[in-house]
Formats: sequence, structure tokens, C-alpha cells
Amino acid sequence: MTNTLLTRLRIEPRPGTARALVALPFALLAAYLVARGWLYPLWPDTIGLMGHLFVSDPSLDGAWGGPTLAGAWAVHATIAVGLQAICLVILQTIYRPAK
Repeated sequence: MTNTLLTRLRIEPRPGTARALVALPFALLAAYLVARGWLYPLWPDTIGLMGHLFVSDPSLDGAWGGPTLAGAWAVHATIAVGLQAICLVILQTIYRPAK
């Protein structure tokens, strides 16, 4: 299954410690962005707001897209998608199939 996904993404794992070390920060950033972008409402500072997504809350006044949880979530997710796309393009370039 993993090989099929990698083939579909046109990523071909090749040996090389240097290549892996260059790719590691981008892979970790993409994973971190899932947690902080897509799963933003599930973090301890916002989990209590899940009951009222579209109501202004003072705890989100400084949040990007606040003062509602839905707005903050939308902005965090949008930024995460853009940065994840950049990370995936970089990873795809690093692991482009050898010709």
C-alpha cells in the first residue's frame, strides 16, 4: 500500500543520508501543520469552544481569524494547506525518480 501511494505521488525512495536529512524538516513541518492547522480546535486552549463555533469568544481575540473558533480554524487550515503544498513539492523534488 505504501509503495502504491508513493508511486501515485511520483515519489521514489532512494538511498542517501544527506537526502533524508534535507527532507526530514519538511516532512516534520507537514506533520506539524496537520496538528496545528487542521486539528486546531482540538488543542487544549480551544477544545472548550467546540460547542459554539460561530460565537465570539474573548479567548480568541488574538487568534488569526478570531474571535470565533470557526474563523480561527479556517485561517489556520488555509495557511496549513499552503505550507503543506510547499513542503510536498520540496519533498517530491528531493525524491524525484532518477532518470
